[in-house]
Amino acid sequence: MPLYEYECQSCHQRVEKIQKFSDAPLTVCPHCGGHLERTITAPAVKFAGGGWYKDLYSSTKPSSGSSSASSSSTSSSSSAPASSPSSTPAKS
Repeated sequence: MPLYEYECQSCHQRVEKIQKFSDAPLTVCPHCGGHLERTITAPAVKFAGGGWYKDLYSSTKPSSGSSSASSSSTSSSSSAPASSPSSTPAKS
């Protein structure tokens, strides 16, 4: 259920109320009895659980340390077959 914020037009007090979408908006100020109007405010967001970064993103993307190790092993393995004895022609 969303949290709505109202402001009184007479005393300028702010009132917060958790309401269903189907509930009628508040119109009477509980402090002075003046007219309430719903204000536009930033929505409150609460993330529950482990989160996308902790569970998914970090496990699929290699860390910076492993990528440098894999690039150095790739460059050494690509030069290894050229200097290996099996790639030189055999003498008969």
